[in-house]
Amino acid sequence: MNLASISYDSQEILRRFANAYRLTYPLLSDVGSVVIKKFGILNPNVPPDVAPFYGMPFPGQYLIGPNGIVREKFFLPDYQTRVSASHVLLKNHGGSVGENATTTQAEELRVTLRLSDTRSFAGQQLGFDVEFALKPGWHIYGGPLPENYRETSLKFDQELVANQSLDFHKPTPVEFEALGETLPVYEGTFKAVGQLLLKRQIKPGEHKLRATLLFQLCSRDTCKIPQSVCFELPIRIDAYVPGAKATAQ
Repeated sequence: MNLASISYDSQEILRRFANAYRLTYPLLSDVGSVVIKKFGILNPNVPPDVAPFYGMPFPGQYLIGPNGIVREKFFLPDYQTRVSASHVLLKNHGGSVGENATTTQAEELRVTLRLSDTRSFAGQQLGFDVEFALKPGWHIYGGPLPENYRETSLKFDQELVANQSLDFHKPTPVEFEALGETLPVYEGTFKAVGQLLLKRQIKPGEHKLRATLLFQLCSRDTCKIPQSVCFELPIRIDAYVPGAKATAQ
């Protein structure tokens, strides 16, 4: 797997940037934004008379397969919000990416929460996944549900996280004859994949990302009261290194 970056900055600015952040992959200089325009990713919100910012692209990433075909692309409207590369890989390659993980056992349910990175910058978007493993004969619920049941959900503490999303696969509708209801359930082993946006005001240093999982364990003849388990993952927030001063293109 190879990595490269393209920018409208000059070679000198990119050289200083690479040295400041100790980057080892190629930084390609697209002075005049020729390639950026051909790819259709030029940011039109910056007018031509606003130097030196005219020519910048929307921030984003392409994931290109060995055959040269684009498998995924991630682009954002705000240059201050960036998707981490490990988030892209986590989404496409699952558990092969991300060593920042913690596991807990809650009776018949084992849950592993994995974050795509151990370090990041304030305002960056990270990926995460949640792996569920239920003992045979037990299930937890998807949605929508009647009010007397608990839908499975995970929520990060808002101290560090601005917003988040988590995508589950479609639950299986199961008919419970004794209850006279058909309910959406998850059984066995499965995984949900999500993303979170770190707040921009986080100070550099060592932090803890905290999350709470809500769920309800049930079998065909037993339904336990709703439960919650808490997770804590370390994350280092790096300080921005001042880059080279931009010059007019």
